[in-house]
Amino acid sequence: MIRRPLRQIVALGGGMFSMEPHNGLLDKYILDLVPKNKPKICFMGTASNDGKEYRDMFYEFFNKQQCEPSHLSFLEPPDNLEKFILDKDIIHVGGGNTKMIMDKWKETGVDKIMRKAWAKGVILTGMSAGAICWFNDGITNPSKGVLTRLPCLGLLQGSFCPHYDDRAELKSAFHKLILEETIGEGYGVEDGAAIHFVGNEPIRVVTSRPGVTAFKVKKVKNKITETKLDSYYLGRESDIDAINKEISEQTKQIGVLNTVISFIEKINDQDINGIIQLLSDDHKFIDSMGIVVNGKKEMKNAWKLYFKWFPDYEIIIKNTLMTDDSVGIFGIAKGTFDTDELTPSDKFEIPAAWRAKVKDNLITEWQVFADNEVVRDIIKSNGMKSMIKEKVKFLHSLRD
Repeated sequence: MIRRPLRQIVALGGGMFSMEPHNGLLDKYILDLVPKNKPKICFMGTASNDGKEYRDMFYEFFNKQQCEPSHLSFLEPPDNLEKFILDKDIIHVGGGNTKMIMDKWKETGVDKIMRKAWAKGVILTGMSAGAICWFNDGITNPSKGVLTRLPCLGLLQGSFCPHYDDRAELKSAFHKLILEETIGEGYGVEDGAAIHFVGNEPIRVVTSRPGVTAFKVKKVKNKITETKLDSYYLGRESDIDAINKEISEQTKQIGVLNTVISFIEKINDQDINGIIQLLSDDHKFIDSMGIVVNGKKEMKNAWKLYFKWFPDYEIIIKNTLMTDDSVGIFGIAKGTFDTDELTPSDKFEIPAAWRAKVKDNLITEWQVFADNEVVRDIIKSNGMKSMIKEKVKFLHSLRD
């Protein structure tokens, strides 16, 4: 089975080699996310106009680590930007001017390449402006005293404020723009802290200093609220053990979720062989009326018939809920009956939910929760139409 790569971003409020050259805890945490002996890490100093001093600090630290450091400068770009970026395991974007990042990336097409890199599993990281760029909303000052929204990549929802404990004026502006709804709610991250995202979920806050952390910042009843996020200090052995245990559990859950997402993708592609490959030998299917179908052979025939009726059948995922070995999916089911005399009543789009149980990366149970009355009516109606057509054909043949 093809596994979907993890889409990971590590957004730092401040720190790493440029601010804490003799610490290295956050730098090494990021390197350790790659399951390789010598991960390829690339520095991009776009926000500081590809300044040599910042780049030299990067090499000063990472040349001493078990990795392959490189950099991307737009003053001397590689011949093939996409190939160069997608070949890396980690992309780290330095701090500086966020608008400079977005302008240059859009001009060169790197904004689109970064989306491909994220989807491919390249770990995207950045500090300050280099963290803001991954979010939906940034801040820019087009003229003196004026602050407004800067559209960024939007890989992560909301907004991001770095140096949250050190830059009072930045923190104040961040609060003001959220209150005015110029930007969306987001995260305030202190120097020495980083939020590790998988997809759009902040799975943990890690720190290179004791006592620092990050906050979820939002507008509630015309006031700013800050919710302190739990953090792990990377220099404390007990916290490292807790992280390793959490990573192990999350890796297991991510594997379960990936299996279910792959299964839904196969359904949406009407890939019957792909669907069957993801079923366990003792697979159990439970429909919305409680009817149980056991076994892969029976399910293959059932899916064939269903796709014959509804060749564009699609599951649209709105939300998921996970336990240890199960995933609840909440969303929409839609389809159109395959008929030569299509009417609006031959289409359906209904709220639905599904529960999947997973073992050894296979779906052992798939249960549907939906009011399928409209679907049954479509099948029944078209079944009657089909019978009438056959009867008419038979009568015509008698006349001939």
